[in-house]
Amino acid sequence: MAVPSQGRADERPRTMVHPGPRAEVRLEHVAASGARQMRLALSAGTNLHEGLTQALAATGVQAAAMALMGGDLHEVAYCLPIPDPEGQVIATYGEPHVLQGASLLRGSATLGRDAQGAPVIHCHASFCDADGAVRGGHLLTQRTVVGRQPVTVLVSVLEGVALRLGFDPETRLNMLRPSAQTTPAGATP
Repeated sequence: MAVPSQGRADERPRTMVHPGPRAEVRLEHVAASGARQMRLALSAGTNLHEGLTQALAATGVQAAAMALMGGDLHEVAYCLPIPDPEGQVIATYGEPHVLQGASLLRGSATLGRDAQGAPVIHCHASFCDADGAVRGGHLLTQRTVVGRQPVTVLVSVLEGVALRLGFDPETRLNMLRPSAQTTPAGATP
């Protein structure tokens, strides 16, 4: 059994070394302007991806950080990380798990855009299955459907920020990367 570190000065924290060249900038960031927030309630039968992207597009939101704060999931599809069998990246996603009838505990999601401008949602969440066991992972939002109790979402709009799915050479993964927004809010990117 692993023993927690006592924080000795001569110990180095555990680090993950990615396969690509180390990036000079360790944390890409862009300051958002404004502080607009909104609360959404996604109703029964709503596909999580469509419900979020349609509601946010209707208010001109192109980038956002979201907190999912409970509700029921009629069906939830999710993946867990596994070591990459080909050794090209540190980890990849395993085969999807699909559950019927889960209770959402909490989740975090980010709204951005792919290279063609289509909305992308990256979401991790925890939930209880029908037997009460706690589970969690990377939600496949296009395959997850809201159940009887609405899913409540607190949205923090990232005004002035564009999040674009792009290749990261260090991790060798596609990820949402920030830049200053060049398209006015509400316009088609």
